[in-house]
Amino acid sequence: MKNKTTAGIFALLFGPTGLHRFYLGERRLGKVYLIATALLFAFSFKVNGPIFLVMGIVSFIDAVLLFSMGQEEFNEKYNQRFLNRPRNTLESAPRYQARPAAPPVEVPNPWKVAGIQKFKDFDYDGALEDFKQSLSVKFEDPAIHFNLACCYSLNERPDPAFFHLTKAVHFGFIDFDKIEKHEGLAFLRTQPAFRDFVKKGYQLHSAQPDAAFDLLSTPSNGKQASLLDQIKRLSELRQQGILTEEEYMGMKEQVLRG
Repeated sequence: MKNKTTAGIFALLFGPTGLHRFYLGERRLGKVYLIATALLFAFSFKVNGPIFLVMGIVSFIDAVLLFSMGQEEFNEKYNQRFLNRPRNTLESAPRYQARPAAPPVEVPNPWKVAGIQKFKDFDYDGALEDFKQSLSVKFEDPAIHFNLACCYSLNERPDPAFFHLTKAVHFGFIDFDKIEKHEGLAFLRTQPAFRDFVKKGYQLHSAQPDAAFDLLSTPSNGKQASLLDQIKRLSELRQQGILTEEEYMGMKEQVLRG
């Protein structure tokens, strides 16, 4: 992913060469900067004046715009191809498609709705349990994982909070400004691991939830699944690409420890 500060520094120090444009993936514009600087530099000898400084002024303006740009706006403009990359590169769209399929109608998740209401009522423990149950309906819902991260953060449990925040980003949550400012994540932002979490593109796969992620093994009837069912469920999530190998091994070890 492209870094806004790095691009701004490149524009400030090496802007006339177009380095910041090359860094941001705008190669054509970078070549224009480089050629224009070279031509103006050569022309400066003919008119005996520093005309080439024009490109320095243009680059300085670029630097100011980059530094003042919001993170969300920067991501939308320069990081879309990183944020929206496909999960399985082996899959490809069919060459011919007669008619686009109608979008599926999403059934409201009752546990999610209940959890949101309890969260608004400051019943964070109750919201936590409801959001856990809601994952059995749709595990890949980024909003549920974000809400779980907030609940765990408010309960000062950083490991499961980082885990669910990582999953939220993995499943498409891109409101990074909300991660940086949401009151529910205030405790999490005080943790030393938060800096690594941001540096790694809002991912921290070393974080493991408590009790071997019992929410994965709790069916909708609220009864605890057997040990074999829990391990089977974890294996399915790993095969689907939802859990990394490291996450799978860590959770499996916690399940076996009981």
